[in-house]
Amino acid sequence: MNRRDLIRLGTVTLTGAVVASACGAQANVESSSNIAAAGTVVPNDKLADEPVDDMVLLRTAASLEYSVAALYDAILGADGLLSGDYAPAAALLRRFRDDHLEHAGAVNGLVRAGGGTPWTKANPRIDDRYFVPALAEVTAEGNPDAALDAVTLALAAETLAGQTYQGAVGSLQSASLRAAAAGVGQDEARHAVVLAQLLNPGYAGVAPSTDENGRPTVASVPGTFGGLASVQVRLGNPGDNGAKRNFILETPSLNAYIYASMS
Repeated sequence: MNRRDLIRLGTVTLTGAVVASACGAQANVESSSNIAAAGTVVPNDKLADEPVDDMVLLRTAASLEYSVAALYDAILGADGLLSGDYAPAAALLRRFRDDHLEHAGAVNGLVRAGGGTPWTKANPRIDDRYFVPALAEVTAEGNPDAALDAVTLALAAETLAGQTYQGAVGSLQSASLRAAAAGVGQDEARHAVVLAQLLNPGYAGVAPSTDENGRPTVASVPGTFGGLASVQVRLGNPGDNGAKRNFILETPSLNAYIYASMS
């Protein structure tokens, strides 16, 4: 190594030391876990280190049933929300709410029979991430499509419930539990068809299609087979660009499961 190489190496080493010092902890400055320093990783929320067995899947399904029932109670409890062309939805949501509570009881019966502890309340993550903020958009002051949005949100909830059971059918280890999940999922799918027909009635609303602007319309039978993709729905007051807030609902996963340790 000649003298020029030694000078170049010394310059690189000095520069690296200065950068490391600048990126490292500073004296008298409070550190924050939200800001990554050189050589560190911002911590993420730790997922539960617990097995996902049949009882966890069933408890999660029961929690979603309670979440949907609570959502419908909130919609029905909002004075004048379901009005006009969508007034008939009130009777439908009352019936569907009762169905969801019945489903929750039946699923919890399976949990109890399997030696698990029934879950008798809503899913906190589904509520916090999806239903509560979505309903806030629906009922926001000045929303010109409040009734339409309420029914649209209900359709999204039924679609999410149906997909949850469809996913469970492929994950449950017990054949009898898979059959039970498929049966409940069929009920959720029927709910979705009824609400879809309320939003887009008649034969024209059965199969997927688009409106005059090329946007997809509500379809009672959106595909040959039930989907497992996320459920997207736009709700609330239109923004400056005319678009409503977009919500993407996903079936419960690792951070939304109701694990055995939860009570």
